[in-house]
Amino acid sequence: MRGPSLVVLLALAGGGCVRVENTVRTERGPLLRTFTRAQVLPGAVHAGLRVRWPTLALEVTERDVCLDTTIEEYAEERITERSSPAAGPALSTGLATTLGAGLLFGLSFIVSAAPDTSLIDTAGRYGPSLRQQLQGYTLLSLGIGLPALAVGAVAMLRSGEDVEARRVEQEASQRQAPCNPRPVTGAVTAKGPTGLSVSVPVRDGVGELLATGLPGPVDELVLGDRPVELDEAGLLTLAAFSACVVVEAEGARAPESLGDGALVARAERLRACNQVRGAEVEGPLAAAEAELARRRETGAPGAFAPGASVASFEDAVSAYAPRLVLRPGSTDLARLDAPESLEGQAVVMQGVVSYGLAQNIGVLELGGREVFVFIPEKRAWGGAFTNGSRVEAVAVMAGWQTVGEKTLPLARLVWLRAAY
Repeated sequence: MRGPSLVVLLALAGGGCVRVENTVRTERGPLLRTFTRAQVLPGAVHAGLRVRWPTLALEVTERDVCLDTTIEEYAEERITERSSPAAGPALSTGLATTLGAGLLFGLSFIVSAAPDTSLIDTAGRYGPSLRQQLQGYTLLSLGIGLPALAVGAVAMLRSGEDVEARRVEQEASQRQAPCNPRPVTGAVTAKGPTGLSVSVPVRDGVGELLATGLPGPVDELVLGDRPVELDEAGLLTLAAFSACVVVEAEGARAPESLGDGALVARAERLRACNQVRGAEVEGPLAAAEAELARRRETGAPGAFAPGASVASFEDAVSAYAPRLVLRPGSTDLARLDAPESLEGQAVVMQGVVSYGLAQNIGVLELGGREVFVFIPEKRAWGGAFTNGSRVEAVAVMAGWQTVGEKTLPLARLVWLRAAY
């Protein structure tokens, strides 16, 4: 019984080692239907602004976002194909060897069952008969054929195809628009760049922010933790209102008493404020612009500078007596961290012209530090302030200056010449 049992065991083991490959493909069928799915999503908070000095009137509304999505529904088939590359060879090998085993077994009953007397072992036993030999070969053939048949049969049983039919959706287009506007009731917080935070009560969408007692400019409105969105006109109105707040806090100031940087900044604030206050600030604005025009045309320094007339670089050094030298590697560069403390002081600068931002404003690079330079329109020197040129200049510090998104120390050029 040991021989047949071993054959059966080999057949079962061979069937358990069958490798089956799965291939999945998806085939889209016809379009079943097209429909629109509507959704309402949380929207933004908007505000309209209007200035009636000293009041900034707010009209705050909250809106939803209505989202209409066009959906196309298709029929789809997910087909899983199972196949085994061993099925064919295993079946053919199994059939051939099994049939051979049967043939050998049948022949074994025809041949002689007498022992082979030409062979004898030490125990005196003769060799196996021809019938015994053929039956041994039969078991060997079955040991090969039955496992191969098992492998082929299992592979064939596991092969096949499964089809799963389903419906799938695909977004074809999407359209969204603000909808359901409604007035807001709550508290809007006005925030400023200096840490200002003032609460403005809003009822039925209407609120008022008073400039009286406001400690600084406002650049942001917030409802709870949601920013209040402003259109372009609203942003300009808020900027103009904030400029008026700063102008009001500064009070009346003579333009001649201001440094170049402070004068430029005040003129910008007055221009912005003029958009909402009109005639109330036309006088101070005209005075500031007149003083700026005088300095640009004549190159004369502001009240903070000695005011001497110079005709050369050496004359400028002699007349202005700069005590600081701003150049790559200089320890004086650290003083640029607080340029307001240098306002009105003359300096010597050595660096490379980085780029120009406007007709009379440029940038000078001093060993990794940048400085805005104010260039008078009418100037006596012959040096060119062109990109990439190395220059040496006498200048007067004038605090900070903001141009676009850059805020840098500002210096007004007195004399300029080409350097190393």
